[in-house]
Amino acid sequence: MSQHTPSPRRQALKLMGVASVAALGSKEASSQSQTPYGAAAAACKADTESTAGPYPNISAAERRDLRANTSGNTTPKSGAPLTLRLRVLDLENNCAPIPGAVVDIWSCEATGLYSSYAPFGTQGQNFCRGYQKTGADGVAEFLTLFPGSYSGRALHIHFSIQSAARNIRPNDDGRNLPDVFVAQLYFNAATADEVFRSFPIYQQGAPRTRNEADSIYASDGGAGYIVQVSKSGNAYTGTIDVGVRRSAIGMGNSQNVTPLVSGQAQTVSLGLRQSRLYSIQVPPGRRQLKFQLSGGTGDGDLYARLASAPSTTVYDKKSDGSSNAETITFASPVAGTYYLLLNAYAPVHNARLLATLS
Repeated sequence: MSQHTPSPRRQALKLMGVASVAALGSKEASSQSQTPYGAAAAACKADTESTAGPYPNISAAERRDLRANTSGNTTPKSGAPLTLRLRVLDLENNCAPIPGAVVDIWSCEATGLYSSYAPFGTQGQNFCRGYQKTGADGVAEFLTLFPGSYSGRALHIHFSIQSAARNIRPNDDGRNLPDVFVAQLYFNAATADEVFRSFPIYQQGAPRTRNEADSIYASDGGAGYIVQVSKSGNAYTGTIDVGVRRSAIGMGNSQNVTPLVSGQAQTVSLGLRQSRLYSIQVPPGRRQLKFQLSGGTGDGDLYARLASAPSTTVYDKKSDGSSNAETITFASPVAGTYYLLLNAYAPVHNARLLATLS
């Protein structure tokens, strides 16, 4: 089969409080506000991605506590502890949580130094860097340090969201990356004032640049990325919600998931390049999980993945022959939710899709 056409450019999105609905006045915002996810009523608006900056993660470690290096001197760096909770929500599925997304963060430490790069003399170190996968609630949680100051930039933390841990090149711009969401988090002045008063080490960095004086904050929608921070003792907790389309982070189309029941076939018809996402829950102790597409006309391709939605480029297994005769088999599948993406490489009419657990 010839190579599939890459997914089109997309617009990344952010979540705003419901009080902002009237101010937005957009068709997209008002339609989403009618069906909020859970108790957290939220309106979604178009937002701007940003640059990864010159010091992105390189082969980042999957870990929660980022305050120290993973080798060499593993003593945590000095500074204000910050528990950061970033929740990834599905813009096109009523702002439901997206589990299994990879959230990658990187920032400087209290005095403005980044790890891993020669200009700071920190090659081989990886403090304040790492990634986590979102849980069932869509949250990736980190224990890091409140970022310090360096010349020309407001206090910020870089982050990306994608389907798998992959490197981003220095100064990559999220607006030019089809399967990665890239942006930066910021803090209000009152929070920064409190941290800099409470932890003298922050005075060793460059004089602070206020958010409004930072050109990236101003041009790339920084006001929509202010982390909500609370304090307990000498530690801080920051929370923020980010809404995306699944296709924008390489996790398939943002659409409702159709459940599959073992042994019960479904009839499927899709237009050219259309796709449909399915899921099936696999209990412990099963010997095999099989997905089969057959019959009808056209050319449907299957992509399967455990725990999160696949795409045509990111999957655990695929079957993409030149007809509707496609099969994917998982031997001794681990318990969990399996997602199946059916993509119409050519229009599919009256095909039969069957999932079987044995």
